[in-house]
Parts: sequence; structure tokens; C-alpha cells
Amino acid sequence: MSITIVQKNKSKGILTWYARVPDPRKRGVPHYFSLNTTSKSEAKIRKEERLKAGDFDLKNEAETMTLGEAAVKFEQYERAKGTKPRSIETMLQALNMLKGLSGKRISDITNKEISETFLESGESLSPITYRNRKAILSTFFNYLVDVLEILPHNPIRKAIPRRKIPKKKRDFWTADQIDRIIANAPNPRARLLWSFMAFAGLRVSEAKAMQPESIHDGYIHVKGKGDKEAKIPICPRLQREIDRYDGEWKFSFAEETLRKVAAKAIPEGFPGKAHAHRFRHSFGSNLIRAGVNIKIVQTLMRHESINLTLDTYGHILDTDCEKAIKDVYK
Repeated sequence: MSITIVQKNKSKGILTWYARVPDPRKRGVPHYFSLNTTSKSEAKIRKEERLKAGDFDLKNEAETMTLGEAAVKFEQYERAKGTKPRSIETMLQALNMLKGLSGKRISDITNKEISETFLESGESLSPITYRNRKAILSTFFNYLVDVLEILPHNPIRKAIPRRKIPKKKRDFWTADQIDRIIANAPNPRARLLWSFMAFAGLRVSEAKAMQPESIHDGYIHVKGKGDKEAKIPICPRLQREIDRYDGEWKFSFAEETLRKVAAKAIPEGFPGKAHAHRFRHSFGSNLIRAGVNIKIVQTLMRHESINLTLDTYGHILDTDCEKAIKDVYK
């Protein structure tokens, strides 16, 4: 029996070596045994070792391998690829969610069993962890499909339902509250820094990078995420803050300072926490509340998707609803 080693899935980027074993019962139909290594020299050694041990018995692995045995092979495969120990640990936590099925033959496991076992184990998981564990298990089953060829297709998408991540409620300051915070800034430098975020919607990193040469022709010229360049019109409110500042353009931000100032400036209190991004968030939210065209808000916020602008910044207050009804139905 002539046994060779091959990388049968190299075109898919899978560099694992296999022992190619001819099946005398089926002419032209070889059987493949994973050698769990991407090293050719190591593959030759493992092939000889397994040949001597009688491992190439041509039993149909699709009929005999259990989920637990496949999980062990998958771990060996990932370690051979050089996957980081922390990622291996996370992977094992995900595989452990199907521990109740580890003794069952893979060919006998139904989608319903995968679903029930996973959901029972993942009942207390946060939506994000739930989604990550599902993704890891999908990678594992892809391994069973593409590498071991035990399954014809990956069952995870149908077997494990999606769990929506609830949208996080984002709080914002009204224009009046923003004015009070700016007025109570501890020094002129902090006042201008906060003004860039509050009246132009800059991110804290963008505001800290501002220099006099960044401002000309009535625009702020900024390099944002992904080094994308943009220009933002300077509103009269921000221009007044720029004109009154005569200090050095070297900015820093202290969250604790903002928290203390906000608590003092808004004694009636406000929902949520005071943090740098709340300035930018308030900038977009107050534009929408003022009735500014959503496409204009999208452009000013530099969002690629208008849905992001609406979903993230489209806040309203109870008073907004009351005013809208009174204005229309007088």
C-alpha cells in the first residue's frame, strides 16, 4: 500500500499535511488522515509512526469519530498553526459548551442537540460573549468540513440562533448644558479643547491635535479615523472661543476634571456619565433635535452610513415631542 503525504487544501490557505491512503475497495477514491502539522519533514515522521502503529485502518472517520475526539484534533491543529495560548484558552471554553455531546458520533448529532446544548451552557453569557463563542464553534465546524471532511456543511448558522446585542442608550447634554460646562472650564486651554469637541464634533484625539495651521478659510482641517482628511465649518460659537484664546496650542485631557466641572455646572444632575466623547455625541444629537437635514449631520459627523447617524445620534427628549405636536396642531 503506497501512502503519500499531501497538502490537499492548500488552495484554501490550509497548509496542514495529510497521509493519502488508497482504498483498495474503491478504486481511485483515496482516504486522507490529517497529520496535524504544517511542516513537511514533521509530516513524514508522523506518517511513518502512524503507519507502524496501524493507524491507517481505512475506517470511515465520518461514521466513527466523536465530537470529543474531533475537538482534541482541532486543538492540536490550532497549536500546530501557532495560535496564541490565550486564543487556545478561549477556544477551549467555547468547545466546552458542547461538552454534553463529546461522546456522541459526529454523524449522529442533530442541529437540535447542538442548539439545546449550546443554549443551556450559554444562558448566562452576555450577548457579545455569546456571539464570540458561536463564531469559535463555527470555526471548529468549518474544520470538520474542510480539513477532516467529516461533515458536508457547517451546521452552526442554522443550529444556534442569533442573539441581538441591545443598543446601548447614549446620553447627551443639551446646548444650554454644554454652554454651562464650557463657561466653568478650569482654564482657557481646557475651554478651547472642550469647545472643539462640543461645537465641531471632534473626537478627543482630533481636538488634542489641533494647531493654528489646522484652521483656515473658515474651516477646521482634520485628519480623522483611517487618516481620512476632512474639513468642518467653524460656527460663530466656536470662532469666539478661538479668538479669545492666546495661549500655547498644546492640549491634554483629564476625564476627572470634566466630571467635576459637569457636576458643578449642572447641579440639577443629568443621566449618564461625563466623558470626552459625550461632547461629540451631544454635537450630533443637538443638530438632529434642531431639525438639521440628516445628510448634513452625517457629513459633519463624518459617518460612512446614514443609519449610524440616525441610530446613534437620533435622540429626542419628551419636550421635543411636546413641542412638535404643539407646533403642528395649534
